[in-house]
Amino acid sequence: MHLKHRLRDAGLAGIAGFVAVICLSYLKHWTHFMVLSAPMGASLVLLLLLPSAPLSRPKNVILGHLLTTCVAVAGLELIPDPLLGLGFCFGLSLALMVVTDTLHPPAGANPILIYLSAAHLSPLDFILPTLAGTLFMVGFASAYHYVFTHRRYPFGPKSHQGEQAKAKPADATAPALGRPDK
Repeated sequence: MHLKHRLRDAGLAGIAGFVAVICLSYLKHWTHFMVLSAPMGASLVLLLLLPSAPLSRPKNVILGHLLTTCVAVAGLELIPDPLLGLGFCFGLSLALMVVTDTLHPPAGANPILIYLSAAHLSPLDFILPTLAGTLFMVGFASAYHYVFTHRRYPFGPKSHQGEQAKAKPADATAPALGRPDK
């Protein structure tokens, strides 16, 4: 990629990251939900900079975060030993993301975050912010890529092939009936 394009893309992604984090900060301020966390920031990096990666699919982002959050919340309630609970929840979260095809590496940090901050929060204090944050990020990434990068996240780059197919009849390359090929 040419340096000029790389600088333009870097600038756009930096501004988009700034705007997204400001929006999440205001959402946190208005709702008092913990929607802004290190795992959410890491997800935003993938969504803005690697939108075509399988790990950036909306299914992976949303369900990966929700799955690991629910596992950690259940672990807090069911496993009295925090060290054993954290290890179990982390391992189970990884295994479940693989089995459900929702692997999203930033979501793997959710059990650690939840176990470190679980002293005074209820289960919904984790689940609802996770849902709100991931839905916001996927929507924000969709809008960002549509407007600035001309990608159709989560559907991939804009296809020029479809536009060409509309302009040219389907059988334009086939020989006309009754005429020999030349």
